[in-house]
Amino acid sequence: MSEQNYRTIGSLCGLALGLAMMWALGIGGMIPGALFGAGGAVLGGITGERLAARRPR
Repeated sequence: MSEQNYRTIGSLCGLALGLAMMWALGIGGMIPGALFGAGGAVLGGITGERLAARRPR
């Protein structure tokens, strides 16, 4: 898999985790959803990049 695939999968997982965290904390609305979703996507993308860099080539 390419680094871009790792980044994409990580960002989608991060988006889902960010929105799940928002729901678990009992926060709702459009603005918090955008903030939690964007934050989760960015952190997931960064994590995906790091995982791609650790894999053997």
